[in-house]
Amino acid sequence: MKIETPNPIKILIYGDEKIDFIQNIITNDILNKSKSLYSYILTPQGKILFEIQINFMSDCLEIICSNDQSDLISYLEKYAKLSDISLQKFQLDVANYGENYFLNSLKIGKIDSNFLPHSTLNPSEVHDEYINYQKGCFVGQEVVSRIKHRQLQKKNILIFEKINQNMLNLPDDFELLIEVKNFLVIRLPKNIEYSNFESELGIRKI
Repeated sequence: MKIETPNPIKILIYGDEKIDFIQNIITNDILNKSKSLYSYILTPQGKILFEIQINFMSDCLEIICSNDQSDLISYLEKYAKLSDISLQKFQLDVANYGENYFLNSLKIGKIDSNFLPHSTLNPSEVHDEYINYQKGCFVGQEVVSRIKHRQLQKKNILIFEKINQNMLNLPDDFELLIEVKNFLVIRLPKNIEYSNFESELGIRKI
């Protein structure tokens, strides 16, 4: 899979109930935060629908979605009918969120799941730190909590770099999600030993 034309957006949330509104939707805990945080918005089945960055502004919350694949504003508007808030959407400069942005993220070991197939990935496979398992309910919460507490997670999604152009075929239980330049994002069995990847597969873990 290659990166398609990204769709970066910014949504501003105004109103007295803006904190409670977003808290009931996201996987992370916005309470007691003062600057910014990353979080997921999930499907009812507990799959990643959006990855967002939330920034605290003087009069609103700023929601950044680096690649909106599934119409985030419509999703939020569905819940906004029950809250005292208002939403404003803005397009961001595509030049700031294209292949170079994603490549630079991979170089520092960060996977932006907005560039991977949405509604197919378990959040704990990518960035478990974007989930607060102690907070109250959110969409998909029962599923991700069950995976956590029953230790049902079987795979991780990790970044690898080609060390030569003669990379061998990946094992059948490795799923290549995306390839950008020399970087690969792969879903593979949890707790696998990486030490022999360089000699056997021609890739190394970032």
